[in-house]
Amino acid sequence: MARKRTLADDLEDDFALDNDYLSGNDSDGDKAVVNTLDPTKDSKKRSASTSAKTDKPAKRTKAVSDKPSGKGTTSSKFSVPSEASDQADTWNKYMKKAHPGITDLELADHLMLPQHIYTTTPAPSDTYLEDLAKTAVSTGKSKNKVMHGAPQVLVICSSALRVIDLVKKLRPVSKRGVLKLFSRHIKISAQQKTLKTTAVDIAVGTPNRILKLLTEGALKVNRLRLVVIDCWQDDKMRVVIDMDDTRKDLFAIWQDVLLPASANPDYGFKFRLV
Repeated sequence: MARKRTLADDLEDDFALDNDYLSGNDSDGDKAVVNTLDPTKDSKKRSASTSAKTDKPAKRTKAVSDKPSGKGTTSSKFSVPSEASDQADTWNKYMKKAHPGITDLELADHLMLPQHIYTTTPAPSDTYLEDLAKTAVSTGKSKNKVMHGAPQVLVICSSALRVIDLVKKLRPVSKRGVLKLFSRHIKISAQQKTLKTTAVDIAVGTPNRILKLLTEGALKVNRLRLVVIDCWQDDKMRVVIDMDDTRKDLFAIWQDVLLPASANPDYGFKFRLV
């Protein structure tokens, strides 16, 4: 009988892998086979094998932290600047890195400026993201009454698992549910239907799925006040703005959707790297 597969969306928010699995417990591994035909011969073979092994120089064990694996890695801890001008410079630096063939003249049309940065921020703390979101979520009447699929806070991060972590943190900020927007095991048609019928204050997702939902009009920006770029580093020291798998879609969200929308006087959203 085929085993029923467990999908990522079936997992609870507090899902954790078994420690025994992570530590590589081999207590049920194969037992050694004893040669009962000729103990003497077996003993000689073991002696010869042991001698040969001791003659060879020991292989150097490579430390896990020597060189982080994976493309688009940052070699050291990523530091998020606090000043608006420095945040804009950091964004533009990595945007140019994502498009190595672009000229400065071409880049000038897509630059993020200090005025695009959200500056009303709480003091850094363990609940910084939650506190930041609270400053942007308004419980009053919206200028635009269309609330379905139109969050006030949009958080963009690197992976589906990171999305789940942040959704759990942000749930207390709004009485409405926090939407998860990623592609792993979730059909885009299902998310389009949810956005069409659901009023939402906060949405958290990955660049590729957010870009698709924005360009197709399912995810709207008319109520958007804050776009958070989650610069969390994974265990390979990768950051969403510098990962090969995410950075082009991330900057396309800015260049193709949000930057043109920012010219509309009816929209008042800002960015923040955290």
